[in-house]
Amino acid sequence: EPQVFLLKLPGATVVASVQFLAVPAMMNDIKGAMGDAKAGLTDAATDAAKKVIEEELAEKAPESLKPLFPCCGGPVGTMDRCICMVQEDQREQVKSAIEKYRSL
Repeated sequence: EPQVFLLKLPGATVVASVQFLAVPAMMNDIKGAMGDAKAGLTDAATDAAKKVIEEELAEKAPESLKPLFPCCGGPVGTMDRCICMVQEDQREQVKSAIEKYRSL
């Protein structure tokens, strides 16, 4: 809220209005907004990474497992539950992708 001061100068009276800024409070607001934006970016990046892993696992899934995606939690859940159906040479890659997905 503006503060009003009455200044008496020789030969004149001046009324001045000064707005004092609450700099520490403003800085906290700015830091909070930046933190919220950073969290939003982190969430967006995490969602994007999860989407990439889901697409990768959907491509690597055997055709016989693809119909199970809706009832087993998508490509990640299906591949996790039915890892024995994944080709042996791809199994370690699939397991590491599932672990990475779960850690995000």
